[in-house]
Amino acid sequence: MKIQLRRRLLQPAVLVCVALALLQPGRALAQLCTASATTVAFGSVDVVSGADYPATGTYTITCNIGLLGLGSVNVSACANIAGANGTTPRSMSSGANSVAYNLYSDSAHSTVWGAFGTTPGIPNPPNPVNLTVSSLLLGGTASSSPITIYGNLKSSQNTTAIAGGYSASPTATLTYNYSYSALFLPGTPPSCVSGPSGNNGSSTFALNVSATVINNCSVTATPVNFGNSVGVLTSALTATGTIAATCTNSDSYTIALNKGTTAGASIGDRQMAGSGSAVVHYQLFAPTTVTSAGGSGCNYATVWGDTTSGALVSGTGTGAAQNYTVCGRVQAQTTPAPATYQDTILVTVTY
Repeated sequence: MKIQLRRRLLQPAVLVCVALALLQPGRALAQLCTASATTVAFGSVDVVSGADYPATGTYTITCNIGLLGLGSVNVSACANIAGANGTTPRSMSSGANSVAYNLYSDSAHSTVWGAFGTTPGIPNPPNPVNLTVSSLLLGGTASSSPITIYGNLKSSQNTTAIAGGYSASPTATLTYNYSYSALFLPGTPPSCVSGPSGNNGSSTFALNVSATVINNCSVTATPVNFGNSVGVLTSALTATGTIAATCTNSDSYTIALNKGTTAGASIGDRQMAGSGSAVVHYQLFAPTTVTSAGGSGCNYATVWGDTTSGALVSGTGTGAAQNYTVCGRVQAQTTPAPATYQDTILVTVTY
């Protein structure tokens, strides 16, 4: 009977020893927490629009005590995202090309999301996520709610970007400090914002960022005004206006001018309408010299038209406004009755 009694007492002692050995902080909790994230996808981005493009992603923290674990752990966990340096934005790449963006901890995009450290100008991660994990030998798991990562891509920082798909995978590390107790009364761990302290651990997780820059153009124009008191039309009148085209860098485009809104007009004979059926005949010409900056000069030789008649003006976008001179001329003609004569030309940019 004595031998049998000793054997019964030894079995729980062995189990307790094993359980306590498995709960040594340096061994059982070395990989206590992990994180997973969704892509911060900016979608289609028009860099000539002048707009900001916000986007969001989320990450979730999961902490666990493995099978045969016993006790509770309080965790202070921080997601550190490297690559931020003061006001210098992060960047995504497409081959040798890049676009700027940044990640923030707030929807107002005022606090850049960074990583802990002592380098001036590098922001820290946002407030820590606190979790408690408990286990009674069968393992225990605790997960955070999805935590939002706010992204913003500014057109103003990417005016020279070319069209294409861009992506980045900034280094993301989950760093955590923890406090363990086999009695289910763990203390408060040091905040993870300042980095490792006391019992700590870390794990990396995948964070992806993406954007697609699209080709686009915007166009504005100033009037061609031949004057308010021109008198009789015994000699030619000339005046100029300007078309400003802003197109995505490296985007080829053409500019067409239609015949106008006056009934009976054509590309070869544009007309300004006055009172009744009276008209003033006029013409619009392409600039003499076209360069990467736009077009300038007037020699009144090439009628600026559309795909049906006249000539188109072509250019390649730089991301900045390219100004083209519109050369207008009213030829000598029989002077119609005094009135205000005008026409409206539709400017079409094809890219």
